[in-house]
Amino acid sequence: MPKTQKLRRSNGEGTFYQKQGKWRGQFSITKNSKLIRRTFSGETKLEVYKLGQQWIEAAQQNTALFSYKLTKLNEFCHYWLLEVKKVSIKPKTFQKYDSTLRLYILPYLGQKKLSTITPQDVQAVLNEWSTGNLKGKKGHPISSSTIRCARRYLSELFDYAVNIGLLLKNPIKLTKAPRLVTTEIHPLTLPEIHNLTNAMKLQLQANIDSPYRMNYYASYIATKIALGTGMRLGEVFGLCWDCVDLNHNIISVRRTIQTGSKEQSFQDTKTKTSRRSIPITKDLCQELITYKEFQSNYAKTLGDKWTDTHGVIISGTFGKILSTSNFKSRYFIPILKQLNLEHITFHDLRHTHATLLLAQKINPKIVQERLGHSTITLTLDTYSHLIPDIQKEAVNALDNLGI
Repeated sequence: MPKTQKLRRSNGEGTFYQKQGKWRGQFSITKNSKLIRRTFSGETKLEVYKLGQQWIEAAQQNTALFSYKLTKLNEFCHYWLLEVKKVSIKPKTFQKYDSTLRLYILPYLGQKKLSTITPQDVQAVLNEWSTGNLKGKKGHPISSSTIRCARRYLSELFDYAVNIGLLLKNPIKLTKAPRLVTTEIHPLTLPEIHNLTNAMKLQLQANIDSPYRMNYYASYIATKIALGTGMRLGEVFGLCWDCVDLNHNIISVRRTIQTGSKEQSFQDTKTKTSRRSIPITKDLCQELITYKEFQSNYAKTLGDKWTDTHGVIISGTFGKILSTSNFKSRYFIPILKQLNLEHITFHDLRHTHATLLLAQKINPKIVQERLGHSTITLTLDTYSHLIPDIQKEAVNALDNLGI
């Protein structure tokens, strides 16, 4: 057993010691006439010291705003979301935090005082959602992933309350999340793909003289890009012409946009692996060449009214990024309904791309790179069960080997 080595500390610095090769430090504050201690660990003494001082500073600054005995979850959650989480996460992620807690937690626990909320209180709410006794929008049960998110967000909130000295323990850590139930995906068949693209093209041709012809054409191209590359919605709509090499048939994913908000702005890609180059077919490349010429001529007819300064590909009437919500509600979903494909979402085009490639025996590693998945495991876990021939081929290979 390695020895525990204690070090002499300076006044107000905390108690430091080494254990099993790591530095640990114990810090304390007095709140409501009670002594509260926290222990931090790290690779170096300086790292532990900084963690302890950050905790002390946060506790001294923030606990004055709240009372251990009187603060309700509603008010603390409101503060935490706006003052702590909003500045550290992307706007769409913040929207998810805000809506999840507001819809699924606060109506049932919001009026309870933080200090009185027990693991049993939280578990009861989670169980009500899990069993379907509580229902979401339009009377539908919410998914297991949403319930798990609600628990995780709530746990983060209580962790913060502990870190600033408002609570001694996080009750959420004693609750259990529901088992994750994988949502079924709906890849399109080849006939459905052709029906969809043909219908989108017919919609464009029927509105080629419309004031909104740019929107119709951009919607058609967005659909073709998604099917031909497996790109995410935000990635497709975040494309600019500087990301497309029409001479070498390559699309580079360099940025995405914030979807679901009124002001759609460029952002970094979801992960490091999301930043990638995707070779495209000659057919898609030719579609983009024709579309680019149309867009350029259209912009010339608008003159100063064309406001695009970034070279946006999926552009709206006056050159800005076409609203993703307008795209879906006006140009995409009506076609799906027309084709009796209401169960399909834009993200299913991404699933379709991956499924078709795997069905054609393309190496899963290539599929992973095209999709921008962080790991090959994610790709295989998501799609391999949709390709029954893979298992048949495995058995045939064993037969051929005499095993």
